[in-house]
Amino acid sequence: MGHSCRVRDNTPTYRSRRAEVSAVSADIARDLPAPPETGADTGWALFLDIDGTLLDIACHPDDVRVDTRLHDDLCRLHDRLDGALALLSGRRLSQLDALFDWNHRAAAGVHGAELRMPDGSERLTGGAAAFAAVRAHATTLVATTQGVMLEDKQRAFGLHYRHAPAAREAAEHIARTLLREAGDGYAIQRGDHVIELKPAGVDKGRALAALMHDAPFRGRTPWMLGDDLTDEDAFRHVNANGGISVIVGSRRPTEARYALDGPAAVRAWLHALAEATR
Repeated sequence: MGHSCRVRDNTPTYRSRRAEVSAVSADIARDLPAPPETGADTGWALFLDIDGTLLDIACHPDDVRVDTRLHDDLCRLHDRLDGALALLSGRRLSQLDALFDWNHRAAAGVHGAELRMPDGSERLTGGAAAFAAVRAHATTLVATTQGVMLEDKQRAFGLHYRHAPAAREAAEHIARTLLREAGDGYAIQRGDHVIELKPAGVDKGRALAALMHDAPFRGRTPWMLGDDLTDEDAFRHVNANGGISVIVGSRRPTEARYALDGPAAVRAWLHALAEATR
């Protein structure tokens, strides 16, 4: 996610000019194109990462806050897009629902291990009960490791070391140890100051592709905004399908072809789009 715990004052950078750019390069476009008009089963679909994209990074995942304007803007854009707006996050679906009042709306939690389709049905990968012993062992190891914080996601867990970057090697060691215990059905996912153990075969690219198969997403041009390594799979899928990929923040290199400066810029861009719907 590429940010310190300090909240930065980011100035939005966006205009409606399209640029041709290299897929993996620091020389990416700072100006987003104008979204297409939206009609029934046409137009565009919007996919949004949460931490580091919609919300400023917090030292602890529970410390983030959603202001009223962002909540209202997302609701208006969801309506404008006839429901073709989904949140894609490493957080659990229950957290997305609590933060954004997102109940029954399309979303991917735990990088796609928890996937809620547009009709409200859920597709779950990995068993929380079967993973319980590994999570318990993770709790024991973290309790004796300085600088590493455990985020329990039931079907996965994250080992955070944002407040102690020197603990990265210790977090890596814990993750590799527990991966051997968990077996072939799990994989390591690295992000910004976090290492996660998650079910194998799930990522945001696959989650986005699954959502694009169903109405109201089907047939639309996908737009994906994200900031972390975990968003690169979604960027690749969007690029391969003629969509718009947007990196948020300064992390490079990236597959994204456009950029916004940070979460404040994303919120300003979303607000301008929401205001246009009035």
